[in-house]
Amino acid sequence: MELLNKILYALPVYQSAAIAFLLLINGINNRSRARMLMGIFQFFCAVYFSFNFSYAIRNFDALLALYYLILPLILMFLPLFYLYLLAITTPGFRFRRSHFRHLIPAGIFLLANTPFLFAGNQDKLNYLSQGFSSSLHSGLVLYLIFVYVTGIFVILPIQLVYYFNKAIKLYRSHRSYIQDHYSYTENISLNWILALMASLVLFFLSNQMLYLFGYERNYFSPVIYNVIMLVITLFTGYYALSQKDLKSLEDEEKSDQALIAETLNLPSVSETPKSELSETGTGFIVPGSEMDESERAKSVPGIVTDLPVSSKYAGSPLSEQRKLMIIDRLDTLMTYDKIFTNEKLSVEDVANRLGTNTKYVSQVINERYGKNFYNYINTYRVEEAQKLLLSGGWEKYSMIGIALMVGFGSKSSFNSSFKRITGQTPSEFVKASG
Repeated sequence: MELLNKILYALPVYQSAAIAFLLLINGINNRSRARMLMGIFQFFCAVYFSFNFSYAIRNFDALLALYYLILPLILMFLPLFYLYLLAITTPGFRFRRSHFRHLIPAGIFLLANTPFLFAGNQDKLNYLSQGFSSSLHSGLVLYLIFVYVTGIFVILPIQLVYYFNKAIKLYRSHRSYIQDHYSYTENISLNWILALMASLVLFFLSNQMLYLFGYERNYFSPVIYNVIMLVITLFTGYYALSQKDLKSLEDEEKSDQALIAETLNLPSVSETPKSELSETGTGFIVPGSEMDESERAKSVPGIVTDLPVSSKYAGSPLSEQRKLMIIDRLDTLMTYDKIFTNEKLSVEDVANRLGTNTKYVSQVINERYGKNFYNYINTYRVEEAQKLLLSGGWEKYSMIGIALMVGFGSKSSFNSSFKRITGQTPSEFVKASG
């Protein structure tokens, strides 16, 4: 059993080190700050597990070398994990000076631990071998015990509550961002955040259990602890490697007149007198007519001329005429080009096709259709799937085939979107139709 425990303490060290190496190399090659942060997190895990392994095999030379860094390192786990979440949920994430304030507690306890370096080897060994059990500690060792207890049982729980709350806010913000900017959730989904937070809480709970129950008094506690550590580090490593960084969607700094001119591929409105504007069959204004804006708007089929302005967009420079023009071209992209069949379609892709920015596209979709981008695109996909199913497409293709044809990346996302929009699963829809 003792050999098994030693092996179990060694496995997390090697696994974390291997995952850290993969993440750091991958992060550097792909310029992914998120993966580099998780690589550092995994490396620190490997150092921490090395300390536990050294304690299990009674390698006091390694313990003496590592102890000074262990408490500060423990107090860096939650800040690093939070910064990773921040990086993976922030398009074009960059480090800022303000981020380093999260490392202040670790820095303070690194300084507070400095007397350990000046303690005698005997005091160090007594402290590391006997812990809190001995009553014959020197004043220096009592001070080190006080520092450790303060860090583990005071600062760490405060960090846990603080960063858990911060992570929940990130989760909600990320969910809203995804729905406003992407038509899919594969590899950028939201559920992994909750799973990782739960894993991290489990990590610290199991760590506290190790010290409360003591592995020397219970042969099963190290087994449970190390199995949990193996699962957590593998889980976080897998998701960190598979998770895609969000693309930066920063809008270019352009004036409203120049932006709309580019949107319509026209000269700036200020440069073209209204008396010289005409309407083509495509619904776009070109020089040569005296038709006014209200008449032109009414001539576009399916367009509501009085679009509501939500408080969210109260300060937007986008005029009613330009909203209608964007809607006209957007409907063309969906109805004729069927751009929604692109599995990885994002609001940035649509904005590029329209020649405008992402904020204006999101605003128009929200105000005109009362939907976010995710629901707007998937409504078109479901409607297209309904047409295929009603035309007998389910007899020619499998359900996954139809899902892929209309732009869904998986059968599960197809089924969930279809159920949410129609109130029926695809199979139920086919049965009800015929």
